[in-house]
Amino acid sequence: MVNEGYYKKNLKSSGYWNLEFKLHIDSNWSETKSTYDWCSGSGVWSDPYVIENVTINSGNSGSCILIENSRVYFRIKNCTVYNSGNGVALNYEGGIKMVNVTKGIIINNTAIGNQIGIFSYNCQNNTILKNNANNNTLSGISLAQSISNFLSENNANHNKYGIDLYFSDNNTFSGNNASNNTYSGIILLKSNNNTLSGNTANSNIDGSGISLSSSNENIVSLNTVENCSYGISLYLSNKNIISENTANNDTYSGITLGVSNNNLVCGNKANNNKWRGIYLYSSDNNTLFGNIANYNNNNGIYIYYGDNNTISGNFANYNNKSGIYLDYSENNTISGNVANYNNKSGIFLYYGNNNSFSGNTANNNYCGINLTSSNYNYITGNTLYNNNVCFSEDESSIGNIFSDNKCRRDDISDDDIIKPGVIGAIISSIILVGLLILYWQLKRRDK
Repeated sequence: MVNEGYYKKNLKSSGYWNLEFKLHIDSNWSETKSTYDWCSGSGVWSDPYVIENVTINSGNSGSCILIENSRVYFRIKNCTVYNSGNGVALNYEGGIKMVNVTKGIIINNTAIGNQIGIFSYNCQNNTILKNNANNNTLSGISLAQSISNFLSENNANHNKYGIDLYFSDNNTFSGNNASNNTYSGIILLKSNNNTLSGNTANSNIDGSGISLSSSNENIVSLNTVENCSYGISLYLSNKNIISENTANNDTYSGITLGVSNNNLVCGNKANNNKWRGIYLYSSDNNTLFGNIANYNNNNGIYIYYGDNNTISGNFANYNNKSGIYLDYSENNTISGNVANYNNKSGIFLYYGNNNSFSGNTANNNYCGINLTSSNYNYITGNTLYNNNVCFSEDESSIGNIFSDNKCRRDDISDDDIIKPGVIGAIISSIILVGLLILYWQLKRRDK
């Protein structure tokens, strides 16, 4: 039988420490290194201070590891931290908490059962990599007033919130998994110029996979958000790029923009959502282009009180209601879209004035293009084959111009249906490349 002392001695000699106290470093790395065997290094880039293979139970009080006012190179690696205390607002506690810190690498740690798994406040130029921050009572990973940090390949699952940013700019998130959280997977609040790429945020039941609120000029690309209440949602957020994301099978809409202007939403998939594929409300001057919004239970693309938006080169097919629906919206441009096989209209305009519909394909719907109580719109050069009603306007609509639209109900070949959509998609792709080049040129010039 091995006694407890022998067990502890051999644990330590093998490079593992189960500490019976919380760890607090406040600009005193050299003192910590000289006192404890579990701290090594000299704080320079080639020989950072290292805390490794440490396990800390905070006993529901304070943070397990607290690093403050650090300007040297350091790593926290392969540690297990749990049972932190609970604080309020910016005094939240965490498994690993950093305050006013730079040049740190937090890698391969496990943070469970804390208020926040990993918490960064007023920090910059740190790397948070390959950590497991699961089953924490508030957030898996949280950044507040922190800039230019890199977060990659972390798991932040089964928390209240997966990963959140507050007043934090110029951070990069890539390859993280923030799924199965009670509310949202990834949240940005008043955070600008961040890049979120290649993350997974699925099954966040009562929130969004990715949520931006009062956050501007962020890039959200190549992420997967499925089986959430909302896939990707923007509120009071402007000049963002939402591109090439997959937002399918969400309870409400795949992509939602609310009171958000001058955003580029391109190349996304928003299919099989229980409500709408892409939904804009009270949002102006946005560009939606090259998106796929098929098989949604309501409308593929729905614009409510949205003005001066460009809807171009999108596919909105096989939706339970209409492919593209504009409601109380004015001065929008709808061109080169494909809206086929929808149960109601390919394109529907309700109480909308001075909009332009050109070069769209709306085949095999009940109605190709339908205008109700809508005035002074231009409907030109659209292909509207095999609908029960080619195009229509009710008696309350005035001043609309219909010209050069193609209507017929007889059998047509697949090529007749596909070619206009393909041409529209090619044109849209050219526009997208131009927009992206212009965006980055403007961004570089601003810097």
